[in-house]
Amino acid sequence: MQKILGYLGPRGTFSEEVAMEYGRGKNLLLRPLLTLEGVIQAVDAGQIDLGIVPVENSLEGSVNLTLDLLSGDHAVKICGERLHRVKQHLLALPGQESQAIKEIYSHPQALAQCRRFIEAAFPGAVCWETASTADAARQVAGQPGKGVIASRKAAGLYGLAVMVANIQDEVNNITRFLLLARSDASPTGRDKTSLLLGLKDRPGSLHALLGIFARHQLNLTKIESRPIRGDLGKYKFFLDVEGHRTDQNLAAALEEIQQEALFLKVLGSYPLSALPSEDAGG
Repeated sequence: MQKILGYLGPRGTFSEEVAMEYGRGKNLLLRPLLTLEGVIQAVDAGQIDLGIVPVENSLEGSVNLTLDLLSGDHAVKICGERLHRVKQHLLALPGQESQAIKEIYSHPQALAQCRRFIEAAFPGAVCWETASTADAARQVAGQPGKGVIASRKAAGLYGLAVMVANIQDEVNNITRFLLLARSDASPTGRDKTSLLLGLKDRPGSLHALLGIFARHQLNLTKIESRPIRGDLGKYKFFLDVEGHRTDQNLAAALEEIQQEALFLKVLGSYPLSALPSEDAGG
């Protein structure tokens, strides 16, 4: 039976590019979904087998909505990651003059990745946020005086032209995507594990927790806090650590952390992804 891979749509998003790269040669059916929440809910409900969501960008940091959704009450696990080199382009109607652009539409992350370009080239333009870069292209298609920040593929899909190419503020613009399923991946010997935890309200709790990783000689590659909604001053922590949850030293550390932390959720163990080549990305 053909497996279904869901991604943030519509067609032409960077999520679709990653889904197509991952699915090459795997006979997967790709399905665009309207929201990130919809992708995670569809995986949780078994409506799709796999989902792809963006979680972090090298210029703008974490996609907070993805982190918050991952911390929800569901059975979804991270089973993989993909690093994707993102090239942002300013799209508009074919033949549109740049001085006519008064509004620019895109996903908030894309607008932020191109902030300096927008301020320099279109200082008076009003920026509007959309659910995705491709959704912006779909909305603006056929409308003069409006620009879109999106991929070259989105231009072709929605009848737009590339007015200015590669407008991201830094050349090295990489977005990390997570592959989601109902179970995580088997160990490969080169893995990463993502964790969600809460700390007990007492002095030195974070120091004590980090000490557990140090004692077991585990390398933390990320630690980030997010507020616990409705509880001012309280935070949950997202951590990435090298190793698989079944590795002896990490398994022992997790057992200690379970005793030290207010709560612990293993979001998944999965193979490390390689950095994409310089000419990758749309």
